[in-house]
Formats: sequence, C-alpha cells, structure tokens
Amino acid sequence: MPLIDDFDGFLVDLDGVVWTGREPVPGSPEALATMLAAGKELVFVTNNPSRRPAEYAERLRGLGVEVGAERIVTAGITVARLAAAAAGPGGGALVLGFEPLHELVAGEGLRLVDFEAPTEAGVVVVSGWRDFAYAHLLAAKRALDAGAALVATSHDATMPMPGGEWPGTGAILAAVEVCSGKVAEIGGKPERHLFDLALSRIPGARRVAMIGDRLSSDIVGGHAAGLSTILVLSGTSGSDGGSEDPAAAAVTPDLTVANLAALVA
Repeated sequence: MPLIDDFDGFLVDLDGVVWTGREPVPGSPEALATMLAAGKELVFVTNNPSRRPAEYAERLRGLGVEVGAERIVTAGITVARLAAAAAGPGGGALVLGFEPLHELVAGEGLRLVDFEAPTEAGVVVVSGWRDFAYAHLLAAKRALDAGAALVATSHDATMPMPGGEWPGTGAILAAVEVCSGKVAEIGGKPERHLFDLALSRIPGARRVAMIGDRLSSDIVGGHAAGLSTILVLSGTSGSDGGSEDPAAAAVTPDLTVANLAALVA
C-alpha cells in the first residue's frame, strides 16, 4: 500500500522537494500528479517568496501538477502580514528582497521606503535576495537603530541548488541581526503563521502530513503544528552536499524517504 494512503492532505515544500533550482527532482512531478488523482488535498508551502503564488502554480502546471494559486502559500504572504501589524496602517517598510515580496508588503497597505531614506521605515522586511549589498545592510541598520521593527521570511541559512547549496535568507538576516542587535520575528517555517494559513486552505483534510527536505524548518515546524512529518532526502538533508545531517539532528521525522516518488510506489 502506498504511503500516501495514510493521509488525506499534505503540505509540500518546493525547493529541494519538487525541484532543485530549475530542475525537477526526478519522479516528483509524477508523484504529485498521482496524489492529486488519488484525491489528496495538497498545499505547497515555501519560505522562498521570490516568485508570486500564481507564478509558482504556473510552474507546477508546466510539470503536469494541476493546482491553482490558492494552493500556494509563501512566507512572503505571512511576513507581509507581520510587517503590517508591526508598522501599522500606512506605515513605512524597508524591504530587502525580490519584487514579489515588495508587492505583497505594499498589498498590506504599507508604504515602501527607499534605501536613501531608511529612517522613514517602521519595519524592515528581510528575505533572500541575490542583489543584497553593503548599502542595503547599512540602510537596514539605520532603520532599525531609529526604532523600526524587524521581520523576516525565515532563518534558512541555505537553499538547495544543483551543484551545491546557495546562501539563503538566514545568511542575510544574520548580518542584519548582528549589526543592529535586533532579533527578527519570522513569518515562514518553522513558525506557526505559515502552517496555520496553509491548513486553512484545506479545511476538509483531517490527516495531514508536512513533506519537506529541511529538518530545522519543515520538520520542526510540522511537529509544532501537530502534523505528521515526512523528510525527503532530495534536498538540504540529503547525502549529496546537504547541510543538515538527519543522523545528527535533535528532531526526528515520522517518516524518511528518498524522494516524493517513494511515497506513491
């Protein structure tokens, strides 16, 4: 009996689970299509807000996984809500991240602050960003020194990519926290904000499992949310250059499999 038969819903991470960089993890698209055909409720949850939910859904459909944007929950959505709560209606936000994150923050009614005027910000929002430079770090410190709150999408130090992991949000956030002395409130995994939002999208599912490749966010967060947890070894916790070693971890997933394909075999 396939392992998926033990559950009627799944929260599924993307990077390192469905794809690595631009390449799908072998067998993952077919496994997801099999889950949907079996009537399983799926919500895709990612700490990576570099794409809009509709763009993630389009990419999944291109792989043969037929889902709508409402089944994509990014940490950008939850961190934008945290930013709005911290800065208040119409407050200023200094955003370190890609354009989709800027859009989400502005969509919560916040005013985007330029890096040349950082002290106008009531909140600094941090995420992974390949254009991050010293000038952005300086602006974030100036905003935080002036009293702005600090929120971030995650503490994930790396993200899985072909040929080896790349620096993630946590690497940028560490620099911001060290130079400012502030500690960020996290919108993404392992905190409950993202899990609660994702579960609200599949209210009929009663037996839900979190599927992820990162012990410190996917598995820790899934346990905290009261879910069963399934670790796949195709990403951060894999044997091919992954930075998290399941054998040395303090947290233990309920199931460990090589990849998504193993769940439908």
